[in-house]
Amino acid sequence: MQLKFHTVTIEDLMPQDHFLRRLEAALDLSFVRVETAHLYSRRYGRPPIDPVVLVKYLLVGFLYGIPSERQIEQRIQTDVALRWYLGLDLFDRVPDHSTISQLRRRKPSFRKIFRRLFEEVVGAVRRQGSG
Repeated sequence: MQLKFHTVTIEDLMPQDHFLRRLEAALDLSFVRVETAHLYSRRYGRPPIDPVVLVKYLLVGFLYGIPSERQIEQRIQTDVALRWYLGLDLFDRVPDHSTISQLRRRKPSFRKIFRRLFEEVVGAVRRQGSG
């Protein structure tokens, strides 16, 4: 058996006409960081998961009909397009489903704001689709 080495990036593997490329170009989620800045401590705890990644993680579940955070995590691990959309490289660690679940269950401030942001994003996606 002969092994071949290739230099490839996730960008190379992502089809140019993929739906998620169009979504990324059309949907500006920069407001999510601004809206959630007060929820994050700069001095304490572990480095946080980027709030835009959290919203995209949940949006992927919604768009692809994936019913649980655990299944979303598993799908992102194996799907290059989803990794690309979340800004993860081929060997980056996918956010753990239990972290997402814990934030939704145990932190009312996170749950409230992320629900509102998620609803705004889904509304924007729907408007983009009908435009």
